[in-house]
Amino acid sequence: MKIGIALSGGKDSSLAAALLGREGHRVVGYHLLLCPEEYAPFSVDHQLIVVRQICELLGIQLKVIDARTAFRREIMDPFITAYAAGKTPNPCILCNRLLKFGLLLDTALKDGCEMLASGHYARIVRRGRSLLKKPIDPRRDESYFLFQISPGQLSRLCFPLGDRTMEEIGRLAEELLPGFTPLPVSQEACFLSRSSLKRFLRDNLPPIDRPGEIIDAAGKKLGEHPGYHFYTVGQRKGLSSASGKKGPLYVLRLIPEKNQVVVGEKRELACTRFRAVEPNWLSIPPPTGPIQVQAKIRYAHPEAEAMVTPRPNGGVVVEFTAPQEAPTPGQAVVFYQDDTLLGGAWIDEIF
Repeated sequence: MKIGIALSGGKDSSLAAALLGREGHRVVGYHLLLCPEEYAPFSVDHQLIVVRQICELLGIQLKVIDARTAFRREIMDPFITAYAAGKTPNPCILCNRLLKFGLLLDTALKDGCEMLASGHYARIVRRGRSLLKKPIDPRRDESYFLFQISPGQLSRLCFPLGDRTMEEIGRLAEELLPGFTPLPVSQEACFLSRSSLKRFLRDNLPPIDRPGEIIDAAGKKLGEHPGYHFYTVGQRKGLSSASGKKGPLYVLRLIPEKNQVVVGEKRELACTRFRAVEPNWLSIPPPTGPIQVQAKIRYAHPEAEAMVTPRPNGGVVVEFTAPQEAPTPGQAVVFYQDDTLLGGAWIDEIF
């Protein structure tokens, strides 16, 4: 089978390509240039040296797709807009849907590939409808970041690493990638690797001409801040000194139109119910009534029992059995039943 592989230059995608080749598939490597040069964690020249090295080692063809203009338009600009609106976006989820498994998948299919593979840690089970599942090893579960891809995209994808443990991955990398030095794994959005979030927003948002107010839940002014978009729900750092209060304070919500940051105690962050928008149902058809799930409100957050109820306007209401700490507008809430990712939505309004 002719299979395209999304090659980042990192260990995971390189190993996925090696495994496909070992299974006898005809593999074509695709490298997406995404991040504009001024923000990219590595120069284009360095990226291409590493990707060409792995293709030569494995004896596979390489095609380079320059998607930097699309990345700025589709990923970076919405990221900036979301922060300006007081939300905390997750750009990697959007990039997976639009570019890695959108533009790149379309290109691979036009080139005659039957499937597109990547180094993501997840599994796909095909039972009529393709089901997205967690990987065998929970230590590297990346299914959360894949909730927004479409069922059509999922039917054309494969994840060769999802059925293996981290120990197996380490042994296979030594065996199949001898002498290869991969690019390091980024721990954040690629365009934030060279600068902090605060510096990136200062560079890309219009300056605020006056300090904003830090207030408590009752509206009492406690202090001032340099701009609401430098804060996110649940944030603690620096708030006590800015407000003049002793003891830890946390961001409860942002009021962009007034440039205000509302703070309070940690217990005030807890809630059991919120509205989420733009739901995407991946492994099941859109439900017509309430559905019981295990929901995750951020990547590193544990799953919790919840009821998801569709709304007439197309959104959903998510109600948890137990209070959850700091669900954040702009972040994704993702729904599971056992090891199957059903779908997810974007947190919009906390009740």
